[in-house]
Amino acid sequence: MTRFRSSAFGVLSLALLSVPVLAPQSLQAQDNQQATSETPPPLPEMSVIEQAWARGDFVFVRQGLKRHAEETGTALAQYRYGRVLLEGRGGPRDLAAAQQWLERAVAQNEAGAAVLLARLYLSAAPGGPAQDPARAAELFKSAAARGNREAQYYLGLLYDSGTGVAADPKEAFTWFLAAAENAHTDAAFELSRAYSRGRGTVENPAEALRWLQAAAEAGHAEAQFYLAYALDSGQGAPRNRSEALNWLLRSAEAGFVQSRSALGKKYLTGDGVDANPAEAVRWLGRAAEAGDLGAMARLGAAYLGAHGVARDIPRAVALLEQASDAGLARASFDLAALFEQGAPGISADLPQAVTLYRRAVEQGSLEAEQHLGQLTGAGRLDGLLAPHRAVPWAVAAAEAGDAGAADWLQRQAEDGLRPAQTAFALRLIAGEGDPKQAAALLQAAAAAGDPEAQYQLGRIYVQGAGVEQDYVAAHKWLNIAAAGGSSAALKTRGVVADLMTPEQLAEAQLAARRFFDAARDAAPVKSE
Repeated sequence: MTRFRSSAFGVLSLALLSVPVLAPQSLQAQDNQQATSETPPPLPEMSVIEQAWARGDFVFVRQGLKRHAEETGTALAQYRYGRVLLEGRGGPRDLAAAQQWLERAVAQNEAGAAVLLARLYLSAAPGGPAQDPARAAELFKSAAARGNREAQYYLGLLYDSGTGVAADPKEAFTWFLAAAENAHTDAAFELSRAYSRGRGTVENPAEALRWLQAAAEAGHAEAQFYLAYALDSGQGAPRNRSEALNWLLRSAEAGFVQSRSALGKKYLTGDGVDANPAEAVRWLGRAAEAGDLGAMARLGAAYLGAHGVARDIPRAVALLEQASDAGLARASFDLAALFEQGAPGISADLPQAVTLYRRAVEQGSLEAEQHLGQLTGAGRLDGLLAPHRAVPWAVAAAEAGDAGAADWLQRQAEDGLRPAQTAFALRLIAGEGDPKQAAALLQAAAAAGDPEAQYQLGRIYVQGAGVEQDYVAAHKWLNIAAAGGSSAALKTRGVVADLMTPEQLAEAQLAARRFFDAARDAAPVKSE
């Protein structure tokens, strides 16, 4: 009672007066009862904790492992307690406490704790330790040397990528081999890749196939996909398309997105399997939902009414737009064709189609570039955009054999369109046309300021093709083109300069200066 020093003491005293006075032996009995009620339950056996884990009672697991870690101090208990803290089982995640308990277990040479702690040092997870790849590598090395297959596999990955250690393909191969021989499925797949590429070892297709099969049979979905490809194509394995389909199905059902997309494509086109539009839609749909752009584009195109799939224009547009926006050229092209031709519920819209074709070109579609060239040659783009923008498309279509595009390019060149002059001149040179006509076109475009024409004109002066060979004129135009940013002209100019006398060089440089002075004088004066 001496610890109370406030007015509360009086209140407490009055309260105590109303409590019946107990005999000394009754007080002792009460103390014994209280002590008995506060005695902790017996420490549960680890086998009991494991049973609780199996039935999903992680609250019991967490409490039991905490007592074992604190009271027995065994490495196994510390490791397992660190794991439940790390995973947030039976309570909140506590990465800082997990790190402490795992470090204690590592100090007692617990290999599993070393692997888990190393992964924590690699992850830089919020609330955990700072990323430390070198420390992670040390921990993996310690556990790998004692035969821990997980550590062997991760150590192989570190040596392969040069993370926390110096990159060393041979060391990576050694640890992948150790882990694979220790029945680690992911390591078997990596070992297969190493043998197929000759990375860290001698290229060995037979061993690559053996380990790929081992990983596939162990359920590795990506290995199943590549095994299916090898069997389907006959590249790296004897061709067996029915067995390939089985592995592709296993991989798709395991959730590997590329397999789902490939399987959908097969069912769509009847490639190695009977065509089945419903199955095609099912598998392509699942791949598309997972973000596979190829599946989105194929399914979108199929919904336009191809391959026996019921037409669904709104769904087709939605899928194609999604894939197009994500950068897939095929989707942009198909969407453009839809707007060019029109469809039920969608009016033909050539300007929108051209916009989408141009997007496809920017995304790398040669087909879109050639089609724009065909539209140009047919006169369908007249008035939609400036002719100089269509020159590269007309060139692509003309090179593919489109006569309309070739004729359009020639007309534009003859009408003085600068990029068309250069492009048509190059076609004349490449196709063994009239070299004098090519030279005249290049001369006109070069004088108008086209760097490509200036470079090409310099080249033909070196060669004497369509003009008299003239190193001074060649150096002049190469110098001008180099000033315009042509790296090829800069390199060729150096070669030509070695063939010239000092007097010729001075003459060429003076001619280039006069060209620049004339261009500056001809430039319009900007008003203040």
